[in-house]
Amino acid sequence: MTDKSDSPETREGKAKHRLISERLLSEIEIGKWRPGDQLPSEEQLAAETSASLGTVQRALRNLVETGVVERHHGRGTFVSGARAPERHLRHFRFLAEGGAQLLPVYFNILEIDTTEENGPWQAFLCGTSFVRIRRIASVNREFEAFSEVYLPADRFGEVARMKGSMLDGVSIRDMLAERFNAPTLNIRQTMLCQALPPRVTRLIGVPAGQYGIVWSICGMSYRDAPVTWQRIFLPPSDRVLEIAPPRHW
Repeated sequence: MTDKSDSPETREGKAKHRLISERLLSEIEIGKWRPGDQLPSEEQLAAETSASLGTVQRALRNLVETGVVERHHGRGTFVSGARAPERHLRHFRFLAEGGAQLLPVYFNILEIDTTEENGPWQAFLCGTSFVRIRRIASVNREFEAFSEVYLPADRFGEVARMKGSMLDGVSIRDMLAERFNAPTLNIRQTMLCQALPPRVTRLIGVPAGQYGIVWSICGMSYRDAPVTWQRIFLPPSDRVLEIAPPRHW
């Protein structure tokens, strides 16, 4: 961004705040910022564009009005698109003050790959090769949790070829039901309080050795056939977590 003038209109005939909005949108479209990412501060954008703070704020309002970004007072501006609809939330059901509403959750896929790594998922899924989905969940921009989902590769190998952007903000449960006729009809879940692994604390930005909840969820489909094994690492929080009953699917 190299505009040097903060006049109401530029030589292109467009208001400067419109040009800034379009430039930010273009950078989002090419992947400079992904859904859930935070944009630079207003002050930084003003310095980069040689525009006034008011012009930058108006540019950001343009993007808010079109649903491209969301602004959170005191926390900043974030790219929209990765927020999971409340009706899709089955596990990350954190309650707002008063308990009447769910806090928004924003998912960001870190990696989708295929692995033959051994682990507790192996016995449940009864296989040797698995599709693994790793993602970060930001709860109301207040704290982050880490989730890893394992699927049998012989049935869901196609998922490993998907781009991460295709699953940001998407319910994996619903995707499996719609694309593979594998609805999750029952679950079995356990919780354990323990020190979170170093690889997790680094990802979610909490101190090494921090205790938290390790939540394992086994998902079953028709005739209790295993379809998903998920492990969620939750840091300490004063937010209330609503646990859905096993047969709520």
